[in-house]
Amino acid sequence: MTTAPSTYRVPLPETLVELLGKRVVDLPAAELDRGLLREEASGAYDRVRAESPEAQIVVRRCRDLLNDPEGDGFAVIEVGPLLDRYGLDEGQQIATLLLSWLGRPLRAFDKWPLWKPLGTNLTIDPMRATGSGYNPLHIDVVNATEPPDYSALLCVRPDPRGEGYSIVSQLRRAVDRLSDGERAFLAEPVFRDGAFYDLTGVGKEYDPFPVLDGLLAPEGFVRFTAKMLPDMDPREPHTSAVRALERELIAEQQKFLLGFGDLIIVNQHLCVHGREALGRGQDEVPEEQRRLLWQMFLRTAGADAR
Repeated sequence: MTTAPSTYRVPLPETLVELLGKRVVDLPAAELDRGLLREEASGAYDRVRAESPEAQIVVRRCRDLLNDPEGDGFAVIEVGPLLDRYGLDEGQQIATLLLSWLGRPLRAFDKWPLWKPLGTNLTIDPMRATGSGYNPLHIDVVNATEPPDYSALLCVRPDPRGEGYSIVSQLRRAVDRLSDGERAFLAEPVFRDGAFYDLTGVGKEYDPFPVLDGLLAPEGFVRFTAKMLPDMDPREPHTSAVRALERELIAEQQKFLLGFGDLIIVNQHLCVHGREALGRGQDEVPEEQRRLLWQMFLRTAGADAR
């Protein structure tokens, strides 16, 4: 099995695991206000970080991995010990607390809880997040004026067939390798992808949108999703520019399997993510044993000032 390189992995010290288990029972629940974690909860969670030197080291390491413009824009926190020791329900609460140290938890999708389950559904388009096929490189909520700053995925159950590799690639370096003409086409607001409804905390619908908004990270986004390509005219120069960017992203992509308790966090200003196809014979695997991830988003405005 190929796991995320150690360079990007962030283990949790045993003393921090113990502290989080003791403190979580007395902390406020992760209630939301307009899709975001309430400020009272955020403050209480951050006081736990402030009292723990180990927590502060973990946070600094994650921020270095996520925010370095010369880096790759993702990190993998090893929360398996939390899930093993405290179970999935309490472990999910503690994972929420951990993520709140990096940004303000955001639900985004009104119909789902704060942690959105991403199971494996064999009856839908395999390209979708809960499908079983190749989920191409993209940023989440690409057609919003304010996409989530971070996207987080916690692996609760890996694919029992041993496939479904996660893929990530650094956006800004890929854009730099394009020609001036390709970048000019990508800066035009002519691109469309997906529907936009029942969303909170991500601004307004952006339709059509530019792939390149002209802003650098951490303000700007490269609004890339290869999911829009099947609906684009292959004869159009804008399509060729999108395909050129996809080729550059694939050329430098990294792939690895998420194991139980691996929590990958992606800075959407710097990095795209996706998934290779799950293993064959998914129809022979009971639904409750198929791959399952939990997804959450983060809004980072003001996070570094806390």
